[in-house]
Amino acid sequence: MTTKGTVAFDIIGTCFSLDKPLKRLIELGASPQAMQLWYAQTLRDAFALSHAGHYQPLKNILEAELPRSLALLGIEAGSEQRSRVIDAFNELELQTSARACFSHLASAGWRLIALTNGSEESTRKLLDQANVLPFFDRILSCDAIQKTKPHPDVYALAQQDSGGEVWMVAAHAWDIMGAATAGLRTAFITQEEKAYLAVYPQPEIVASDLVEAANRIVSISK
Repeated sequence: MTTKGTVAFDIIGTCFSLDKPLKRLIELGASPQAMQLWYAQTLRDAFALSHAGHYQPLKNILEAELPRSLALLGIEAGSEQRSRVIDAFNELELQTSARACFSHLASAGWRLIALTNGSEESTRKLLDQANVLPFFDRILSCDAIQKTKPHPDVYALAQQDSGGEVWMVAAHAWDIMGAATAGLRTAFITQEEKAYLAVYPQPEIVASDLVEAANRIVSISK
């Protein structure tokens, strides 16, 4: 089958739910919004460090950020309790619509890659545990170039040897913005942030879940 092109997927929060670490936070007495605070602050400081030219892997920043986020929430937690929260990132569960999305795109002739701020090793393990690793041709981590998304050099990784058009699928508006600015076609999933940001370049597709995004990519690109 001729390859139609490449579909790059964000992994954390898009293909895999953050429900597991959220559950661990709630067990410590946090509100359901605690995960958004912690993860948003982690991404902010990852971006800031990368922009300043001093890259750190995402896990390192998650670990450094957690005590501050808990302090802001008025929650006391020891190192063992914090480790349980961090360890939940190794147990993330596949979004319910993900497998059908991957299968549909692969059957339609698309090459799938992971494009993540997480590590290649952790991403491979997550995909393998969820029995969807065979759908993916490559796993591309920001660690390889020491820059975080949404830096254009990260999206350039997805464009190498693409053999056609390249789509970015993500549930984070900032990720879609970065991809669009770098020249990728884009599909925004509303499951996490609900609405896109008006000041960003607009996505070509806005979908409620991954299956809808896959259906529309296949339909648009016929």
